[in-house]
Amino acid sequence: MYNLNDTLSLNDNEITFNSLEKKIYKYACDTACEILREVLSHLDRRLMDERDAEIYRNKGLRHTCIKTIMGDVEFDRRIYEYKTDQGKKAYKFLLDEYLKMDTIGHISSTLVEKIVDNVTNVSYRNTSNNIKELANQEISHTAVWNVVQKLGSKIEEKEERKILLNKMGKLKGSREVKALFQEMDGIWLSIQGKDKPKGRKSKKKELKLGVTYEGWKKRGGRKDGYVVHNKTACASFGTSKKFKELSDAAIAEVYNTDEIEVRILNGDGAPWIKQSMGGEGVYFQLDPFHKSQAVLRNMEDKKEAYKLMKMLHDGKIDKSFEYLTGLMVKYTNNEKKFKKLEKLYTYLFENKAGLVPYHLREEIKMPEAPEGLEYRNLGTMEHNICDILAQRMKGRKMSWSIKGANNLAKILAEKAGKRIYQTIDEICSGSISDDKLEKIKEVITLTAADVNKKPKKSRYYHIHKAGIPFTGCAVTNGRKAIQSFFQERNLSELVYR
Repeated sequence: MYNLNDTLSLNDNEITFNSLEKKIYKYACDTACEILREVLSHLDRRLMDERDAEIYRNKGLRHTCIKTIMGDVEFDRRIYEYKTDQGKKAYKFLLDEYLKMDTIGHISSTLVEKIVDNVTNVSYRNTSNNIKELANQEISHTAVWNVVQKLGSKIEEKEERKILLNKMGKLKGSREVKALFQEMDGIWLSIQGKDKPKGRKSKKKELKLGVTYEGWKKRGGRKDGYVVHNKTACASFGTSKKFKELSDAAIAEVYNTDEIEVRILNGDGAPWIKQSMGGEGVYFQLDPFHKSQAVLRNMEDKKEAYKLMKMLHDGKIDKSFEYLTGLMVKYTNNEKKFKKLEKLYTYLFENKAGLVPYHLREEIKMPEAPEGLEYRNLGTMEHNICDILAQRMKGRKMSWSIKGANNLAKILAEKAGKRIYQTIDEICSGSISDDKLEKIKEVITLTAADVNKKPKKSRYYHIHKAGIPFTGCAVTNGRKAIQSFFQERNLSELVYR
């Protein structure tokens, strides 16, 4: 029972509503931690009593601590020895398995969600301060960074599995649409340390971003406002080929690609974007923003610029090139203007296949838009670059390592697609949906027995293996303790913090 006299004292001149609120909140959180500890201990005892003792041998208690939004929860849980299908010894915590309690660095999934909510908007240090204020938890900015790296790397592992399944034709989404819109662009980030690009003045590297959506629907509360429908996003520093594989897998995970008749790819004409062309029903369109930007940057006379833009907007491509050629002849003696017009001509010519807006092309037969959706002009990529990546990762004298930027970008992309909480649940629980698991079983044929076989010569670099320390040596108490540590610790606990 809570004793009011411990908190209230009329002789305390420092008492305020703010301090009273914080004291009661801390008391409630500490009480909740104690209740959770008792519940976990009770469940662990029940699992011990109800287990099959012939299969699971109790090897004693192991102390652990989980960071939650209520505070640190310290408790003891039992570890059990059992035999694998190959007859080898293995260990597990039945409580962890029962509650799906695999955590990220011993941080609960709920606290991870709060960290992600903050770190996708503010710096690691500010995230640490916000968590301290909003939860009964002390967490350093380094711990926040560790959570981001762990979560980002897990998302990347998940993407690699999707790419593998898609290459084998085993990744098929259930959603069916006739048309799909895809936009791509990149953002240049300052790179620090050993990751800095060598041999050139610029110390930046392009982070690629791709978004996919089904169309546009009217935004509630605004007469002329529209928002894209069912947006998904992916981000990576990978090569053009790798990014194409990632974007294709992201689409195949959600959609039945056999039913997609038309795919419109919108971009600024960069080679890595055009890598996604070539498939049946895939059409490239030069991004309207970058098209207009190129015209305005290279034509000093704005009347001439707007006239050319009108021709391009109306799909009069041959006429626009004739007009641009005439301007180049007109300004032959003006070296500065001529060079700019020549640069513009080259840019437009290299992207000539995408100059005509998709809805004006005779070869593109757009299917009827689904009920409630419209097919409008593309050009949302600059907005997406800003909202998804730039606001968090660019400016304020920030610089990144390749790995650090890549991991945060993965989280930002998942958040943009409104999948981040589902992803956190999958990663923290270690669960994979049944249909994905079945497909992965078909792909991975290496058994545990095969792992111990001596590898044959090949062009691949093999994994280095080592036994438990002091195996086959004289056993002392110290060596026995070290062997016990490696044999009985859960692998998820063997991480640096």
